[in-house]
Amino acid sequence: MANFNNKDEMKKQYGTAHNLNSRMLLHQLFSTNKLGWTSWVFQNYALKPNQTMLELGCGNAAVWKENADGVPSGVQLTLSDFSSGMLDAARQNTAGLGFVDAYAVIDAQSIPFPDDALDIVIANHVLYHVPNVGMALMEIARVLKPDGVFYATTIGKDNMREFAGLLHDFNPGIDFAQDAILNAFGLESGQTLLAQAFDSVEVKRYEDSLHVTRPKPLVDYILSSQGMGNVSEIIVGGRVRAFHKHVEALIAKDGFIDIQKDAGMFISNKPIRHSTGESTC
Repeated sequence: MANFNNKDEMKKQYGTAHNLNSRMLLHQLFSTNKLGWTSWVFQNYALKPNQTMLELGCGNAAVWKENADGVPSGVQLTLSDFSSGMLDAARQNTAGLGFVDAYAVIDAQSIPFPDDALDIVIANHVLYHVPNVGMALMEIARVLKPDGVFYATTIGKDNMREFAGLLHDFNPGIDFAQDAILNAFGLESGQTLLAQAFDSVEVKRYEDSLHVTRPKPLVDYILSSQGMGNVSEIIVGGRVRAFHKHVEALIAKDGFIDIQKDAGMFISNKPIRHSTGESTC
């Protein structure tokens, strides 16, 4: 059963940066797009001097560590996550970066900033973990200035679809939670949700794939999904070694496994000011 936005399960997934680092490593080792994901994401931010910014679900803050030289002067960035363990990793990665103004544990459904306070809000690969996405989007629109911008990345329906066959061949009962994520906030579903909080929504896609030539990083990626789907319930104990052999045999057949990626970014402008009341998203 998919449990990707259950708070207790997400604490298992993101209690520390270990699982996130395992997933990032697979992309770093085997992505075919030479412009890496963090560079592509940063290039799409239209940053200007002296802006006030908030990132929700900042994770290990790798985007800021790797692109620090491109941040304009006077920027004030608050890095936030619902996991204090993740914030510890973000602190380590951004130590000494003068534009990072604060670190905070924040629930995207209740953002502790006043109305019209921020120039930019960012939420990368995080909104599908939020129990009430509509409430979070209303909060984001509320704290943004009238000319503020919201950047949000997520995955599309074709993202790593080869995993489904790989996992199904090993055990038909495995659920990697991909469809549940897409329904919550994917590239196909996100625009409708965002349109209830912003008058202007643009989507940009990142063209990439994986050319995997070693089994261990791929196995580690899949096992890192603790708290998302049921992989950690099925591939456990002696089954971990069996799964490694399964992946090893697949790679040995052709020397590689090619995996399609489908990810992108929504850029939302003109936040809508809602009256009090519950979201319909």
